[in-house]
Amino acid sequence: MEDLFLKALPLLHELKKHGWQAYFVGGAVRDVHMNRAVGDIDIATDAPPEEIENIFPKTIDVGKEHGTIIVLFDGESYEVTTFRAELEYEDHRRPSGVHFIKSLKEDLKRRDLTINAMAMDADGKLIDYFGGLQDIKEKVIQTVGDPAERFHEDALRMLRALRFMSQLEFALSGKTKTAICENRQLLAHISTERKTVEFEKLLKGKAADRALAMAADTGLYKELPGLAGKKDGVRSAGVFPFYKLEKRADIWAAFISMVSIDAADAPAFLKSWKLPGKIIKQAVHVAESIEKKWDRLSMYEAGEETLLSACKIHMLKEKGEIDDRRLAEIRQAYMELPIKSLKDLAVTGGDLLNLRNKPPGKWVSEDLKQIELAVLKGELANQKKAIEEWLDACSQT
Repeated sequence: MEDLFLKALPLLHELKKHGWQAYFVGGAVRDVHMNRAVGDIDIATDAPPEEIENIFPKTIDVGKEHGTIIVLFDGESYEVTTFRAELEYEDHRRPSGVHFIKSLKEDLKRRDLTINAMAMDADGKLIDYFGGLQDIKEKVIQTVGDPAERFHEDALRMLRALRFMSQLEFALSGKTKTAICENRQLLAHISTERKTVEFEKLLKGKAADRALAMAADTGLYKELPGLAGKKDGVRSAGVFPFYKLEKRADIWAAFISMVSIDAADAPAFLKSWKLPGKIIKQAVHVAESIEKKWDRLSMYEAGEETLLSACKIHMLKEKGEIDDRRLAEIRQAYMELPIKSLKDLAVTGGDLLNLRNKPPGKWVSEDLKQIELAVLKGELANQKKAIEEWLDACSQT
């Protein structure tokens, strides 16, 4: 058993000591059987939330009405959730309520995908009622039970299925694909924020190509912000290795570049995904710079962060790899610029006012811009005396 499970094992023992069932469930169970890094450890039990709080001295109520309590133990936090069945779903998004049950099988039955509906007991034995392990072996994504029923309960599950295709490099089962084709319009009931979270995870998976192709084939792309009418762009975006980028803004810059979103339309497109203003601004700036021919002035105007991001994306578009040596050369070229911002000039607006003995006006910013350009082009040394002599000579011509 993995160390992370062993560390959480006392919680299972403690619940069982008090007469309750307790199992590890969810993504951690899936990942350990795929030899993937295990993340958060989640626990399911038939103990009611109040009993969980009574048994463990340090808890946080994060959703008692839905059966979820955070247990703090040995410096870690664990989500402990009571077995539950869900009442009727509202707007294809969330259940109207839950009721607590005693059956692990019924609790697992309500989950989205077979690979996420497995459990493991305190002895490390796998409980797999719905064939999740077989689907892992066959590398297939499919829902627990009838896919149409699962998607009517929560339409986001359609996008989650594609996201797991991308992350795990799995294929989509035929029945699940058909159900997405027939029910994709239900995704309109899901908030943009929830769709954005899943779509970003999809892009960062190593098999984003097959997930985006499936989004195109099933028509699911039409239910995503700003992508209606861009089927070919969605499919072609799959050739880009988004997972090789780290920054959120860079991933979106690469996406709008690959889907061929016009520069004028890019801010509105990104805003439709409810992205933060800072991310939108950065992504647009980077996207506009991807195809630039870099010289001193353009590097200066872009700034180091945008310059390097744009160059990485350009390399990935052209070669599929980032040339670290070339990137280091570009960074060095930027570092050798005589100035990195207007603040680096050897003179200020105040110096110009003293030198010219003229009242403040638009001419100050115009003169600073001329000095800035001359310094960047190498026509003028960034030294106060040299700048003063240059300005004097300019004023006499």
